Amino acid sequence: MRRLVFVIALLAVATAGISASFAAVRHAKTLTFSERFAPALELMAQR
Repeated sequence: MRRLVFVIALLAVATAGISASFAAVRHAKTLTFSERFAPALELMAQR
């Protein structure tokens, strides 16, 4: 019984991690280079 609960909890954590990874990849693809790196470029220009 404990093993079943452990397996279910492990699957739930793995599923959440995988879906978060896919969401991050999907979001990253929508950004252009300038949108992604503009804050860093502005900070570098101020120095």
